[in-house]
Amino acid sequence: MTKRGVACVLLLVAVVCAVIAPSRAQVSCSNVDSAMGPCAQYVTGQANAPSAECCNGVRSLNQAATSTQARRDTCECLRQIAARYSNLKDEAAQALPGQCGVSVGIPIARNTDCSRVS
Repeated sequence: MTKRGVACVLLLVAVVCAVIAPSRAQVSCSNVDSAMGPCAQYVTGQANAPSAECCNGVRSLNQAATSTQARRDTCECLRQIAARYSNLKDEAAQALPGQCGVSVGIPIARNTDCSRVS
């Protein structure tokens, strides 16, 4: 095979990998924690509304959770994060996506059954 042929094959492999890799991306609880960190004041009742940074985090999680498994993984991370806050205001946590103008379909609560998220 010529150098040009090898280069074409390598380019094709790179393109295929670039297309396949994002679909296999897994949700990391550290990423969910980072995205939701700015929301702590709102969900604990220390702020009347979520900050712009908080809503950006909610939007980024919504965009990342593109498959049922990713939504379930995100849900599990959110459930674990919620359990860390003894002063979590359930109403504020559940209202958070709507306050940010996002429909996520993943409840933010300590007792969510993440296996039911679709």
